[in-house]
Amino acid sequence: MSIAHQLKQALIAYKSNDIVSAEKQYRELCQAYPNHPDAPNLLGVLLMEQGNYDEAEWFIQKAIALKPDVYFFYYHLGLLYAHQEMWQPAKKALSKSLAINPSHGESLNNLGIAYNKLKDYQTAISVFQKALIQDSSNGSIHANLAGVYVAIGDLEQAQQHYMEALKYDPGSASHHRNLASVYQKRNHFIRAEYHLRQALALKPDCVDSMNDYAVNQKNQGNMKKAYQLLNQVVALKKDYWEAYSNRLFLLHYMPDQSPEQIFREHLRFGKRLSQQFYDSSNIVSPIPKTRMHIGYVSPDFRQHSVAHFIKSILCNHNTQKFDIYCYANVVQPDDVTKYFQSLNVRWRDIYDLPDKEAIKQIKNDGIDILIDLAGHSANNRMPLFAQKPAPIQMTYLGYPNTTGLSTIDYRITDSCVDPYAHEPLNTESLLYMSPCFLCYTPMIDTREIKKYTSTTSGITFGSFNTLGKINDRVIQVWSTILNQLPNSRMILKARSFTDNEIQMRYQTKFLVHGVKQEQLIFKAYVASPSDHLALYQHIDIALDTFPYNGTTTTFEALWMGVPVIGLLGNSHVSRVTFSILNALGLAELSGNTEADYIEKALQLAKDKQLLQYLNNHLREIMQQSPLTDGRYFTRQLEKRMSNIKPKGAS
Repeated sequence: MSIAHQLKQALIAYKSNDIVSAEKQYRELCQAYPNHPDAPNLLGVLLMEQGNYDEAEWFIQKAIALKPDVYFFYYHLGLLYAHQEMWQPAKKALSKSLAINPSHGESLNNLGIAYNKLKDYQTAISVFQKALIQDSSNGSIHANLAGVYVAIGDLEQAQQHYMEALKYDPGSASHHRNLASVYQKRNHFIRAEYHLRQALALKPDCVDSMNDYAVNQKNQGNMKKAYQLLNQVVALKKDYWEAYSNRLFLLHYMPDQSPEQIFREHLRFGKRLSQQFYDSSNIVSPIPKTRMHIGYVSPDFRQHSVAHFIKSILCNHNTQKFDIYCYANVVQPDDVTKYFQSLNVRWRDIYDLPDKEAIKQIKNDGIDILIDLAGHSANNRMPLFAQKPAPIQMTYLGYPNTTGLSTIDYRITDSCVDPYAHEPLNTESLLYMSPCFLCYTPMIDTREIKKYTSTTSGITFGSFNTLGKINDRVIQVWSTILNQLPNSRMILKARSFTDNEIQMRYQTKFLVHGVKQEQLIFKAYVASPSDHLALYQHIDIALDTFPYNGTTTTFEALWMGVPVIGLLGNSHVSRVTFSILNALGLAELSGNTEADYIEKALQLAKDKQLLQYLNNHLREIMQQSPLTDGRYFTRQLEKRMSNIKPKGAS
């Protein structure tokens, strides 16, 4: 029997999924015909698919050594390296394949993937475009090219190529999901919802699509639907930590959830995460050194609310006493990222690092205190913190509650947002700042923005808070205020209002309470930070949301000379605006009940003299307060850091 016939028989067994028989035949052929390249190549491919990468590489390399001018041997070698995420060797092997056969579409496609993974985005685009010349109807190539455009922020091109991918692969759930992701990024939530529904129709148990659908519903303000979806996700995949975090974060937007209920859910999460990741033998002890090493871990060293507050600290650390490390888990770096990199910090990009490698870096850096800046917000690294890579761990800023992790020792807060009675509802010990746990520094120069002067046409209220915070009770209270001042208006700005359908939905919520259509002005997402701040010029009074208060929006309004009316609640999320106002000596702008909130808004609206004074002086009041004194705040924080010990230490 000829070797060609024997190879054919082995290949039939392989395609019939009789892997054991195919492997046996390939190995026998390698022994019987040691100088024939096809058997070791095919055996290498089989072993690669079984995850036996070392042996697979040996056989494919043997095939290449026997016949170095066969392009698909190099193609298979490139695939082997890609399976192991070894992108440099993959690039090299695939380039050799194309040197022999420049028109091989799959080599081009996979080479494009390698360049994308290596973050050489322009070369990746060029390679994918060449691949499309060879096969313009290949949905996979269009989808891969779209992914590169997402990485560089060209969402219009990404959308176009995902649509092309669906044109050629209409039954692909992943194409629908990826196109939905682009629509979400472009604030087209209704279109995103359509494609997520399509993805789930094609793959009903896909937890990634369910999680994305939940986020979509949250962005539309449909909290109960989002919660139901996230419950399904965590029931299907018990270690889907991202979905667990999304679920925990969502609870704060739901007025029917008590602080005690929310704490129990965080505690349940922490125990489950610790069961999988915690190992007491890995705990590191502090190493005496001249300067304390402080590490900040965040996905938000970028244009993000967190940046306005962490900037105050990073710019003011005493580098004679502290070495500062930033562990950036940033998906898409921007100019703000570059700004933070330019500071006197040691920068570590950990976005592409698995926990094991990131932890190794943290330990090598000798970090004494590791500070989480994300909590359960997007792109957090909670599993990393569950493994306790630093002797002392803290959480701060990016999340308004406990993490639920016993491995995080302290949570930085203040006595207004978290009175001492709140401590039992935290797995961390509370580390109190005074007078407020926040210190604000605008990320842009706002000196040229003029203050708004109220006209005789009526008071303009406003809220720039995210849509999820504007629940039905908030709308009812705001409607009462608007109805009592018939000439008043309200500007509502949220990224979700890019969709007219969502605008109409929220307009209807106000109209049923008697508000007139002409009293409502909807504003969508504004890309320019300076243009966003300029919109505050058109507001006389900002109305805060409850129970989930604004944070950055409260600071922005005050900085732009716009007073904020708040409602004091019984949890951190419902006490932030009170803490800010209290630090400015303006606690009287915060009500204790809904009726009090309404009365304070109406009184301020009628007090033109006080409004004018606040419009003219609020920024000056802020500048003279601890809320913008980064040096004072950071020295206080450093003092707290210098005096603490790990939880349980004597």
